Amino acid sequence: MKRITKAVITYDTEEDTYDIKLKNPLSVCWQITTKCNLNCKYCLSDSGVHGQYGLETKEAIEIINKLGKIGINRLDFTGGEPLIRKDLEKLIQCAKYNHISTIVTTNTTLLNDENIRAIKIADLIQISIDGPEEIHNEQRQNEVFYKTIENIKRLKKEGCKIRLNSFIYNSNKQYVEYLMNLSKELDVFSHLFIIFTPQGRGKEHLEEIIPESEVEKIKEKIINNRKEEKRNIRLYDYNEYIHSCVLLTPTGDVISQGFYEEDSINVGNILNNSLEELFANDIFDHPTHVLHYLQRRAK
Repeated sequence: MKRITKAVITYDTEEDTYDIKLKNPLSVCWQITTKCNLNCKYCLSDSGVHGQYGLETKEAIEIINKLGKIGINRLDFTGGEPLIRKDLEKLIQCAKYNHISTIVTTNTTLLNDENIRAIKIADLIQISIDGPEEIHNEQRQNEVFYKTIENIKRLKKEGCKIRLNSFIYNSNKQYVEYLMNLSKELDVFSHLFIIFTPQGRGKEHLEEIIPESEVEKIKEKIINNRKEEKRNIRLYDYNEYIHSCVLLTPTGDVISQGFYEEDSINVGNILNNSLEELFANDIFDHPTHVLHYLQRRAK
């Protein structure tokens, strides 16, 4: 199914410039919980066993219905660990009922027969691997590398569409090629590389910010591989797409994300205001939001 997002494009005749305003965002990333069974060193949401479970099912469904009414294209159920939510299947089904494409971002370590049934109905399952066994386990602070690989294979056998998600930081930047080969070997649908940003627990590790002079070389390597192999490889750099991402917190706050955590802006709560109204806030960079989801370079 194809969905249409309305936009207003204005032309300034004196400056000879165009600007674009969207009625609503193309995609929303929703931390439905910040509870997690792992404690990743650079977790962007600072999730863990003591995190917030998130809204009650009734309120969560209310939010999804609101998103459906304004025509959101895609909703990413992330966390924390979404598999902790007992109502995950209901939330995915509600999104599907509203004709919203769904992503579930999970570490897979809580996977079982029951929640496989829940996430199978999602359009895409996003699973993080940040390097070979030693690197991945160090980031996760747990011995989960091989379990994750096996769960990817298990989900593929169940007919799930898989995206590998790799966070690239100073200590693992030399494994970009390894990761590209891994996603090719696993034959996943797509592979998303995210350049490190110091948010959540990441702000405690500023040494992991990759020097600017090296970031572009890493991006070029990823983009060249995408062109050469004609694979579905994606790239996201918070520094390039500042204030283009719409993040919902476990309590329904709407965040426009910056590079550093202090650059991110809370514009209100979706339970109290419409997302259209909140997204109209001047902090959101609408043209860059469009470039982000068209996979076009913003800088």
